[in-house]
Amino acid sequence: MTQTIAPETTIGLVELSVSALDRALVFYRDQLGFALLLQAVGQAVLGAGGTPLLHPVEKPGARAVKGVTGLYHFAVLLPDRHSLARLIY
Repeated sequence: MTQTIAPETTIGLVELSVSALDRALVFYRDQLGFALLLQAVGQAVLGAGGTPLLHPVEKPGARAVKGVTGLYHFAVLLPDRHSLARLIY
């Protein structure tokens, strides 16, 4: 028996700790195309179509955690393969 997720299911705002907010904004805004919805000291909110999706919070010196399990990533669905190719190359 196959289970499916209801089509109206969405993800809420994802909060990320980043070591350098400016560098994170360049990546998420300029490379992935997120819109900057709000920016304050040490944090920002980015999204698409006016919907807040990402909340990077600057934590100087933050590093990837090794040797533990947990949610340390998220996925971004692009509209098509051409968009993915443009991002990679």
